[in-house]
Amino acid sequence: MAALVDALSRASNLISAALSPADTDGGSLKAPPGLLARSITEMEGLLKTGTALGPSDLPAVLDAIQNLNGKGIDDRLFMLEKLLTLMARMPADSPMNQKMQAFFIDTLYKDLPHPPSAYLAPFPPLPPDEHPKRSYNYRTTNGDHYNPAFPNLGRAGMPYSRTVPSASVVPPSALPDPGLVFDLLLSRPAGKFNAHPGGLSSMFFAMANLVIHSIFDTNRKDWNINDTSSYIDLSPLYGNGVSKMKAPPEALRRFDGTGRLHEDVFGDARLLFMPPATAVLLVLLCRNHNFIAEKILHINERGTFQNPPPSDDAARRAQDDEIFERTRLVNCGFFARIVLYDYVGGILGLTRDGSPFRLNLDQAIRDGNHEIAPVGQGNQISCEFNLLYRWHASTSAPDEKWIDDAFSGMIPGKPFNEVTVEEFTQAAGKFMRPNDPDPKKWEFGGLKRDPVTLRFDDAQLATIIKNATEAPAHAFGARQIPEALRVVEIMTIQQGRAWGCCTLNEFRQFFGLKAYSSFKEWNPNPEIYNAAQALYGSIDNLELHVGMQAEEAKGAMPGAGLCPSYTMSRAILADAVVLCRSDPYLSTEFTPYNCTAWGFGDVQINPEDGSYGGPLTKLLLRNLPGQYQSGDAYVHFPFLVPNDVKTAMQKRRDPAIAKYVWSRPLAPVNPSSGVKTLNLIAVDKQAARMTKIVGKFNINRKLVNDALVAHLSQPKIEEAFTAITKALIEKHSVVRPGFHSKQIDIVQTVINMVPVYFVANYILGLPLKTVDNPHGIYRPEQLYEAWANVGNYVLYDQYAPDEWFMRENATGAADIVKTEVRMNLERLSYGIFSITGLFDTIGDIFSSKNNHSDAFLTQILAAGKKENMSIPDIAASLFAVVIPSVPKYSAVVTQLVDFYLSKEQVNKKADLTQMSAAGPAMNPQIAAYAKNAVQSIPALTPADVSAVNGKAAAASSVSCVEGLMTETIFDKTSPVILRQIFNLRNLRRAPGTSGVLPMFTQTIRDQPQTWFIDNKSNLSPWPTGLMLQYDA
Repeated sequence: MAALVDALSRASNLISAALSPADTDGGSLKAPPGLLARSITEMEGLLKTGTALGPSDLPAVLDAIQNLNGKGIDDRLFMLEKLLTLMARMPADSPMNQKMQAFFIDTLYKDLPHPPSAYLAPFPPLPPDEHPKRSYNYRTTNGDHYNPAFPNLGRAGMPYSRTVPSASVVPPSALPDPGLVFDLLLSRPAGKFNAHPGGLSSMFFAMANLVIHSIFDTNRKDWNINDTSSYIDLSPLYGNGVSKMKAPPEALRRFDGTGRLHEDVFGDARLLFMPPATAVLLVLLCRNHNFIAEKILHINERGTFQNPPPSDDAARRAQDDEIFERTRLVNCGFFARIVLYDYVGGILGLTRDGSPFRLNLDQAIRDGNHEIAPVGQGNQISCEFNLLYRWHASTSAPDEKWIDDAFSGMIPGKPFNEVTVEEFTQAAGKFMRPNDPDPKKWEFGGLKRDPVTLRFDDAQLATIIKNATEAPAHAFGARQIPEALRVVEIMTIQQGRAWGCCTLNEFRQFFGLKAYSSFKEWNPNPEIYNAAQALYGSIDNLELHVGMQAEEAKGAMPGAGLCPSYTMSRAILADAVVLCRSDPYLSTEFTPYNCTAWGFGDVQINPEDGSYGGPLTKLLLRNLPGQYQSGDAYVHFPFLVPNDVKTAMQKRRDPAIAKYVWSRPLAPVNPSSGVKTLNLIAVDKQAARMTKIVGKFNINRKLVNDALVAHLSQPKIEEAFTAITKALIEKHSVVRPGFHSKQIDIVQTVINMVPVYFVANYILGLPLKTVDNPHGIYRPEQLYEAWANVGNYVLYDQYAPDEWFMRENATGAADIVKTEVRMNLERLSYGIFSITGLFDTIGDIFSSKNNHSDAFLTQILAAGKKENMSIPDIAASLFAVVIPSVPKYSAVVTQLVDFYLSKEQVNKKADLTQMSAAGPAMNPQIAAYAKNAVQSIPALTPADVSAVNGKAAAASSVSCVEGLMTETIFDKTSPVILRQIFNLRNLRRAPGTSGVLPMFTQTIRDQPQTWFIDNKSNLSPWPTGLMLQYDA
């Protein structure tokens, strides 16, 4: 039955593709899925996740309708969670989903006033604007001038805002003793541990700690002042020049013209004295900054940077500042994406539930009156949210021990419940100071820097992250805070009172939630509500901080992953939206111009990366090379305990569970995997990669290569290459009016397409969709993209963050080719008397099936039978040998064209032009030119040179001398393409950068690596565009 459903789904997609227009006029090349296939996909989704709303949810809907603008919504009916779940389970491209998202985001943003209407103290005068004027926008060090109308808004050193003015008449003298409150309502019993119900790990709260310290740094002398900015600007990494606990920003930078920071530094000394996972995250973000800065310098997309940097001090400083500021924008954007996709994904339980859905917080929104919803207008953190983010209850067992040991060291010999505020502040003032003011010498968590490089050891950093990943966080709720933090909680309660904060019920009413009428409604545990009543008397007197911490906590459910108290849960969402949407450098100013096109692209989310779009995976793989492998559950879901993720996938019967490795990653596996290189991988690794994407088949490379050589030796093959190349040049040449010349992207439209047309038509029998064949299935451009990905995945040492996506896409490409070839072979063997043959025939009715490949397929079918190969084995062998050679073939031909168009080769180009005009008889001489040229092209690897010259590649690397790169085939076919190109009259480069191959060379491990840049600023081993001109 499953086979029949799959066949029906495939037939539906084929028919949809066949009926889609051949010429998209520059629009998307992707055909929409067939109606039947879409219905099957939606049904599978419903079976896996269930419906979002049902009859049992009617009370929550009615309550929201009746009380939204009245007494407040009953959040115990989970209306918010149900709406989130509904959006998560709707198709992402659904107009209803997009409208719901826009309404939801706009509502949450407007939960808080912008700008705030009240503050804890008067604003100090704005200091003179001494920021240098530049031609690009950048984050100021202290967060000022984010809003030109309110330059002080969100600046470090400003007073906290007040979200909810309190009308409570309870005098401070009537409030209970903070120590007694902690003992009765907040203290975690010794030896008792309640694991987090949503499966969140200690690593999640290490990131939470970093977010919290990015936006909160209360001045030690004046609690009204926040010494850090109100933005997610990574001030714990970069410093801000205000806080005494932060290193001066200039102490972190190299100022060498590269925009980089010193090795493994960060600016916030507070994090040296906390469980070490947060500091490790900062180290990785420092490395990420340097990675980004190096790429921006080497890509140099506007051609304004010098490498090596200028020797003139002023010019070098200007270049360093620009690269640093653009890099900081990108790195902060990267951090914000981690917050939105990994962190908020954990808060909402989306990662646990296997959903890639996330709120698109920076989208442009217009309300019902067509007015633009506010975005990028600045933010000021409030005192209420300072209290809300005291998440000490979540402390894991290992972190609790770390805190116990640290506090015992600070105040030795004194029980935690006897430590006074005065004793703690005096001890902390001495203990929480770095031993050296130079951040290059800071150490933490028992780690030591390498005395030469000043870097921390990768394996030791990874050990801390892995430990935090497998350590369950603690549950929220009453009596869950470690006793060692008693004095810290006492100070928190005192701060809330000193600030005159609102009560819990006032806070709830501000957010449109129903006020509690009793302590029992607030927390139904008799021990808790009786104790609270004895302390406060009336539920209306319950303090905000205590009320949120000891309130009943939510359980895990769809739409709820953090499982904090009910009030806290509602407010967190609003604050997350405000933090991201109010920051202009995460919204209106976060543009390819300010970040560079490559930098902007680097932070974009890929929901098919094996992590549901979570970029924390990329941060770990990129900056801890070899400590994880793509597919390790520990690296794809670091915010969740791996066993809990596995259990959740088992419950929903997710077949993807088999793609992950669930055991803890042990020894380093491949130290080069974190760096993007162009090193060809060894033969055994190539074979292993091919097995991953095609499956376990009997791959016979010799049989395929022999068949290809025999078939392509026929004269008609040369005629086919000539016809294809000529037709593509004629089709894609554009006349320049008034210049008597034509222009063409010779790479994208000709050189990359010729082998695709040939292989699809004459080898595999794929029905191409072109203007001449409008009812074909596969667009040549899409096939090239898919096959280039296959070649990249199989041949090259992979950049670890891309490996999952590349493997999955390569597997999809393999499935298409294997299926089409298998059906063609079965048709040639059995006719239509099979299920696949029947559907192949049905597909022929709608698609223009070609049979140009029948001669070759008949030949290889006969050869395969002699070797006792099955039809699936033959299909898999064809894919394994031919497809990876397609992009390699195009790349070598492209670089030959580029080589002969260089100024240094004017004479040889003239010779090549003359030979091209002489006709096919000169093909052997043109082939000889190619053999000589490859020796002088730096971007070609030794294996490329070996392939063109017919020599075996080095034993340590994969042999590229197969498929289209077989010497006999390359010698016979590449001169045809070169002859057609160089026979164009007065062939020359187009003016400007379009007439130059977009690429750069970077030295990695003492080896020069040449990368090409596509039109979306992605890095690729394959050339993607070169604009040429010729006389009409």
